[in-house]
Amino acid sequence: MKPLERYWFGDVALARPYLVLRFVLALLAFDTWLNMMPQGAKYGVGAFNVAHFPWFDTFVPSSAFYLGVLAFTGVLALSQVLYRPHRIAIMLIAAGYTLGWSCSLLDSVPYHYLLSLYLLCFVFFPMLSARAAFSRSDRAPRGSVAAYVLFCVTTAIMYFYVAAWSAAEGRAYWLPMACCVAFLIASMQDRAELAALRMAAPVLVAAPVAFHLLTPQQGWLPVYMIGIALLAFAPTQWIHAFGRTLTRPARSMAEERPEGGIDERASQVFYLSLLGLVVAPMVSMFVDMPGVKTGCTLTAIAMLFVMGRQLYFTPRWRPLWRVASLFGGCLALWITVTTSSARFDYYHEGALDADRRGDQDAAMMFREKADRYAP
Repeated sequence: MKPLERYWFGDVALARPYLVLRFVLALLAFDTWLNMMPQGAKYGVGAFNVAHFPWFDTFVPSSAFYLGVLAFTGVLALSQVLYRPHRIAIMLIAAGYTLGWSCSLLDSVPYHYLLSLYLLCFVFFPMLSARAAFSRSDRAPRGSVAAYVLFCVTTAIMYFYVAAWSAAEGRAYWLPMACCVAFLIASMQDRAELAALRMAAPVLVAAPVAFHLLTPQQGWLPVYMIGIALLAFAPTQWIHAFGRTLTRPARSMAEERPEGGIDERASQVFYLSLLGLVVAPMVSMFVDMPGVKTGCTLTAIAMLFVMGRQLYFTPRWRPLWRVASLFGGCLALWITVTTSSARFDYYHEGALDADRRGDQDAAMMFREKADRYAP
């Protein structure tokens, strides 16, 4: 195998793509709910919009549309964390998140581009179960995961551009350049034949951790990047042991026997799953923000599409676990919004914006809502 082929298609510890995908999706869900939703009151005002792309300027997203897209994206993302992810669901998450930030500049945050690129990489990740990623022995399962290597290269390119921008501004650029080199090496450590390289690779985590702790940045970017760095650079045995501990409840579930045909249990699973898909979005009724109920309903429809023929023709409990993950996502949305200041911030921002526009009726409505949910 040629060196370039070995770099892209060489083995990596399966624990890394398994944990990286779930870490980013979980953080993205709460990021959309806590940091992006409060900006939604500005959308659809005066039929004016400036989108990220010129061909998108004619589309004016309403507040309900924007919040619905974010609710859909966050709930679906968290449901994929709670149960084995599905490629169609990851595609929908990538589309929803990209639509959320690209349709307007009202809540522009630089790392939105990076997260969309990450989600695109995740589409081609192996959809691993906990049992496939973490063996019962101390030996970490390995496999060729070119999409994970692409994920690391994408991260390295991001740091390269930061270094180039810093150099153009006359600032120190050696630290982001060190991060760039580190992530180019990161995917090689699980298959490195040189013991020195395996020992040196975990030390390289100091570069991204130092960069994100020492450099002022917007939003949750430091949390994303430090978490990714810890998962990408940790020694193979450490990451495998951490993953085994984290997924022990999932791996301890009863093994499903390969059965075929349609039996009485399949019928029970079918009706229970349909009932769950109907009931789960109702949790969003207590959020009291426009568009959220519609977004959660669309998530249930997407989950029905993801399950496909599995819903009826598979006489196992697997569909119920997927519906349970949808319940978990809807409950997490409700708990997150009601226990944080996101809902108050949304209505408070709406009142301030309405005051600036001289719309006293809208300002009063927003202010009443803000007073109701004041922390």
